[in-house]
Amino acid sequence: METEGLNETLTASGPGPGGSRSGDPNAPAGGRLGRYIVLSKLGAGAMGIVFAAHDPELDRKVAIKLLKLGEWDGNDARLRLQREAQALARLAHANVVAVYDVGVHENQLFLAMEFVSGQTLGAWMRSAPQPRPWRDVVHVFVQAGRGLAAAHGAGLIHRDFKPDNGMISDDGHVRVMDFGLARASASPESKAPAEKTNPETEPSPPETRALASELTQSGAMLGTPAYMSAEQLNRQPADARSDQFSFCVAVYEALYGERPFDSRNLVELIFAVNQGEVRDAPQGSSVPAWLRKVVVRGLARSPEDRHVSMQALLDALAADPAIRAVSGLLAAA
Repeated sequence: METEGLNETLTASGPGPGGSRSGDPNAPAGGRLGRYIVLSKLGAGAMGIVFAAHDPELDRKVAIKLLKLGEWDGNDARLRLQREAQALARLAHANVVAVYDVGVHENQLFLAMEFVSGQTLGAWMRSAPQPRPWRDVVHVFVQAGRGLAAAHGAGLIHRDFKPDNGMISDDGHVRVMDFGLARASASPESKAPAEKTNPETEPSPPETRALASELTQSGAMLGTPAYMSAEQLNRQPADARSDQFSFCVAVYEALYGERPFDSRNLVELIFAVNQGEVRDAPQGSSVPAWLRKVVVRGLARSPEDRHVSMQALLDALAADPAIRAVSGLLAAA
């Protein structure tokens, strides 16, 4: 199991609701996080540990993210989790994982989330011996894109979209998660960078101030470099079009079985992205030219050269010329 991100671990199943603790040495003492009964450890990543747990009050299984100690100071950690909770709570959407609760356990913050039985998009991609059929890829990733579009419509950007931050449930339903790096943008689908928000000079409701607060020093890099846009790699402000770039990196990887920029390290990656050097399609690929064109446009170095919005990108992904031709013939008939 990979631990690059936390949320690829929200898939394992634990003992039944009557269980207490799994015997894992990393499980919280007493087998409880607040009112939640810990069932098993699902995994760990850079930001903390994730457990499967049972909520005895509502009699349901949940996923609990427990923030690690020592990663940041207490105030920064609290703001990080509050931001994630607020971002998710503002996104009541079928393609976004639901957040239920935020609490404290022995001075550690935790987030209770919807438990999804399934696998990450990254695991879904890796489980196939070769790239999945392109129509399957489009069907799955369009669902994730709807979650991002909903976030942008609510004035939020994700800033760290990657295959391991999307879940596909056992019934094929896709949800986006881990909005821990999300920032309140200036306006829905705004082209203004979210980082310009200044909670000290711009009044805002108390419940949104933590979401808009700076969590790192100016210019610090957040996210996963392989999926970062040029502006993020160059430590410049990110906006909704940055999410579009990350999304297209993931779609490209799912379509072709390789990432769009040929690089062996971060320096080479930054150079390739800044030059707009997208790989040629692998020989023998069945991905149609129209689809490649749509995805490559989303990988443009300049945000202005990408699709005007995530919704515009999704519309382009759904515009299969073959389907339109058949629809036209049926209409004519």
